Amino acid sequence: MIKVGILGAGFMGNMHATVYSLFPDVKIGGIADIRGEKAKALAQKFNTIPFYNPDELLKREDITIIDICLPTFLHKEYVIKAAELKKDIICEKPIALTVEDADEMIKACKENRVRFMVAHVIRFWPEYKFLKEIYDREKYGKLLTINCQRFSPAPTWGWENWILDGEKSGGAIIDLHIHDTDFVLYLTGKKPSKIYSKGEKKGNTFVHISTIFEFPDGLIATCEGGWDFPPNYPFVMSYIAKFEKAVVEFNSRNSPTVVVYESSGKIERPSFEPKKLEGVMEGNISELGGYYYELRYFIEHVVHNKPFGVVTPEQARDSLDIVLKEKKSAEEGIEITL
Repeated sequence: MIKVGILGAGFMGNMHATVYSLFPDVKIGGIADIRGEKAKALAQKFNTIPFYNPDELLKREDITIIDICLPTFLHKEYVIKAAELKKDIICEKPIALTVEDADEMIKACKENRVRFMVAHVIRFWPEYKFLKEIYDREKYGKLLTINCQRFSPAPTWGWENWILDGEKSGGAIIDLHIHDTDFVLYLTGKKPSKIYSKGEKKGNTFVHISTIFEFPDGLIATCEGGWDFPPNYPFVMSYIAKFEKAVVEFNSRNSPTVVVYESSGKIERPSFEPKKLEGVMEGNISELGGYYYELRYFIEHVVHNKPFGVVTPEQARDSLDIVLKEKKSAEEGIEITL
């Protein structure tokens, strides 16, 4: 039985705890949050120990895995602390706010010989996994264009509104939009040759971004994301992938969520098993699916000491590097050549 300690009792900590509770080989050894009532409530829900100081949980020798669901600006501090205590680590995305911090985190984990994975959940999301499989098999020929979108009302559920503070979260570019940038990099296995972005700010923080990526092989990807929508606007994520022999369309609001329009005239509607998260009062996702597959993958690869193939710390670092270049493009109104 593996014991996992969760740092952070907010929306993501609740999500991860719910998933771990479904694994017969995992026990939640403790949940830490400086908000005592949050730590106590979530620990009680999952029959474990609340900690009101994350450092106290880190010191528990019986806990071998640390799951970091803390605000982004705390990722570096607690990844390095956990690594120095020889804990294996999974940390919520993005890896950090700067490439330099990401490099320090990766270095600390390597020096202490601990496993480290960044939770880029979209790589594990069923509808996105479906597209990756089609792409890799070249089932419909070459991918010509892909358009990804991710729209949300303002994420006001974070502790002291940290998500809306660009200094702490990186704003919509680094916190929200990075999902789609990261997925396009993962899908193609390539870095773009050119980037051009336009964005909208609220104060000093980007709340909306639109980016065109040009790849060396001619692929054009457009990714748009924002959390500047009205409170009653339902969260949506989507993509349209145009291949030589088909168009694959995904929209999280639709049922079925994915439709494949083949050039032959055939239409397919693949189905995906839903895994709903009940009783969550905050956040914009109630679907366990991607989180379930992600955490199962992490646990199995740690237990069996297998290398991470779906997402590596270096890939998470590279995705951060690209979105920071998008931010620079939007700020300066320039096209960036890589």
